[in-house]
Amino acid sequence: MQVIDTLAEVTRHQDRDLIERSLVKTLAEIVDCLELRLYRIVRMPPEIELLLVDQVTPRQKVIAALDGCERPVPDRLCASIIEALESGEIVTNLEAQPCVIYPIEDNQGGIQAVLVQFVVRVSFDDQRMTHGLLRIYANYLALIDESQRDKLTSLLNRETLDDTIARLMTHRHIHGREKPNKRRQDANSHWLGLLDIDHFKRINDSCGHLFGDEVLILVANLMRDTLREEDLIFRFGGEEFVVIIDTPSQQLAWMVFERLRKTIENHPFPQIGRVTASIGIVEIANQAGPAMVIGNADKALYHAKNTGRNRVEVYEELVAQGECQGSDTPRTGTIDLF
Repeated sequence: MQVIDTLAEVTRHQDRDLIERSLVKTLAEIVDCLELRLYRIVRMPPEIELLLVDQVTPRQKVIAALDGCERPVPDRLCASIIEALESGEIVTNLEAQPCVIYPIEDNQGGIQAVLVQFVVRVSFDDQRMTHGLLRIYANYLALIDESQRDKLTSLLNRETLDDTIARLMTHRHIHGREKPNKRRQDANSHWLGLLDIDHFKRINDSCGHLFGDEVLILVANLMRDTLREEDLIFRFGGEEFVVIIDTPSQQLAWMVFERLRKTIENHPFPQIGRVTASIGIVEIANQAGPAMVIGNADKALYHAKNTGRNRVEVYEELVAQGECQGSDTPRTGTIDLF
């Protein structure tokens, strides 16, 4: 019954962060261990980079307060974690503090995370239980991931976009309320870019929809290759895409999207030749909601289309220059009842 309850707990969520916390919490209750750490893979070896997403010390009933920042992996664990990542097999480290390291596969056969289980003694039954639950967890994540992907390009689909923007706005609001003298670990801002392939209808009309689909797939692949792994890319609909990046300044955000624009422009598309894209970008800040964020990016995109296409326009700059009408941002802290 305890295993069934565990499965029910892990699979009742659809948000990855909640699933991960639920997994670690329930594992801590059913296996004999001193501590559990779940690391998400940011960069694979040789330059290993992991994100500590949850940490539980069952016997002391302490759950670590994590802030989403990358932390260095302790030296004594590095070699064992790298071995687990490279081999894809469970690794047992019997040094000063015994631990078992479980690599967790994604739906493409790569490694998406590692679970580190600190123990008093290595138990085969606990290993088998943990390994089985991690396989179920990985399969469940794969099902959720598939439901959130566009069928043609395999990018994130539009249905996931609003939730992503809302989560980022909430995170910004919470950190924005911190005391001014409290040093933030991550001072970056998030920027949303709305990208539209120029004259896409002409491509479909002259070459056919199969070639149009090929252009969409190639543009999606170019975005994956140009942007960082942690950047989020969505198929917004038709020939439109949305990209969300984090970067410290407006200038750097513009440079990222300008590099993406040039990459598309300079790529030879079979049977088509030259393809260009227009991009409107906006900072995800204290707008009224996701619809306003996308709407402001769309205003910048509309200006790019009307001033020659194949260019990047920044909403905040256009408002400052009087080229675009700004959206009124409602004040926070009051509630109006009608």
